[in-house]
Amino acid sequence: MEVLSGQIVLANTQRAIGYVIAVILSIGFVVAVVANMRKGRREVGSEIELAANRKPYYDDDTLETTKLDRTLALGLATLAVIGVTLPLYWLAEPGRMEGRVEAYNETFIKRGEELYNTGAQCAACHGPKGVGGAANYTITAPNGDFVAQVSWQAPALNTVLFRYSRDEVRNILIYGRGFSPMPAWGAAGGGPLTDQQIDNIIDYLQSIQLSGPEARAEVEKELADTCAPDADGKCTVPGGQFATLGEAIFNMGLYTKFAGGAYSCGRCHTDGWSYGQPGVPGGGAFGWNLTGGRSLRQFPTAAQQIEFVSVGGVAGKSYGTSGLSGAGQMPGFGVNPNVTPPNIPGPKIYPMSPDQVMLTEEQIAAVVQYERSL
Repeated sequence: MEVLSGQIVLANTQRAIGYVIAVILSIGFVVAVVANMRKGRREVGSEIELAANRKPYYDDDTLETTKLDRTLALGLATLAVIGVTLPLYWLAEPGRMEGRVEAYNETFIKRGEELYNTGAQCAACHGPKGVGGAANYTITAPNGDFVAQVSWQAPALNTVLFRYSRDEVRNILIYGRGFSPMPAWGAAGGGPLTDQQIDNIIDYLQSIQLSGPEARAEVEKELADTCAPDADGKCTVPGGQFATLGEAIFNMGLYTKFAGGAYSCGRCHTDGWSYGQPGVPGGGAFGWNLTGGRSLRQFPTAAQQIEFVSVGGVAGKSYGTSGLSGAGQMPGFGVNPNVTPPNIPGPKIYPMSPDQVMLTEEQIAAVVQYERSL
C-alpha cells in the first residue's frame, strides 16, 4: 500500500500543478479584459464631442523604452511560467496515469470484496478473508438417490493464487467444480455473475494472499502438531496420526480442517477426504488414482514427479508418460504461476513473488516419496 499511496500523492500533486497553471492564466486573462473594459468605458459617447484621437498617446521615446520594456517583461514572465510548469506537468504525467490505474484497481478490489462477502457470498463457505471453511453438501448416488448430508471442507483462498493462475481461477469460478459444493458462478457456466464481476473477485483474492513467510509459518505450525520427522522422514510425534512427513503433508488438514485442506493432496486424490470420511489413501476422486504403482508408471523417476507436483498441470500440455493436463485441475505446489516480472513497466498492485508457494522443495519431495509408496 506504500507504493499505491506514493503514486496517488504524485497524481494529486500533478493535478494541483495543472490547476495552478490554469488559475494563473485565467486570472491574467480576466485582469487584462477588465482593465481594457475600464479604459474603454471612459470613452463611451465621447466621440460625439471629441475626435477619436483626442487623447495624445505615448511619445516615441516612451513607446520604445518604458512601454516596450514593460510589455516585453510581462510576456517574458508569462513564458517563464509556462516554460517551467508545463515540463513539470509533463514529467509527472506517467505518475498521474499510474495513479489513475491504481485507483481503478482499488475500485475493482472493493467491488470484488463486496461480491465475495455479500453478493456471491463466497465467505459463507470459504471463510472471511479466504481462510477456509465448510459447506453443506448432499451426496447422491449415480441414479440421483440421496446418500448423505455432509460438511464439505471449502479450501482456503488466501493462497489460491500461489497454486493456480488467474485464468485457472477464472475457469473454476465460471464453471464450478463438479461433484462438489462449488457451483458455477459465471454467466458462461450458467451462473449469475458477469465476466467483470468474476475478474473483480479475482482482484480481491489477489489482495488478500498471504506472504510467503506467513504461509510457511502456518504450514510448519500445522505439521508440528502432527509430525516431527526424524532423519528418515518418520514422524515421531507421540499419538500422531501419520507415519511419515510425506503422509502428513498429503493429508494436511484432514483432522484439523486446516485451511480447508488447501495444502493437501488427499483433498482431490482420496475419495471422501473433503468431508471427513476418507477412503483408500490416494485411491482417486477428483484427481487420479495414485495407488497400485500408478505414480511409478506415470513418472519413471521421482524427479519427473517432483517437477509435475511443483509446477502443476498446464492446460493442453502433456506430463509424465501419457498424461495431458486440463484447465485448472492440478495446481502447482512449488512454483507460483502469477509471479510479477520486475522488469514489466506499469502499476503493480499486490504483486506476487517467487516465495509465495504452497510447499518447500523438501516437503514436495517427501510427498512424492509417499505417493510412490502407495
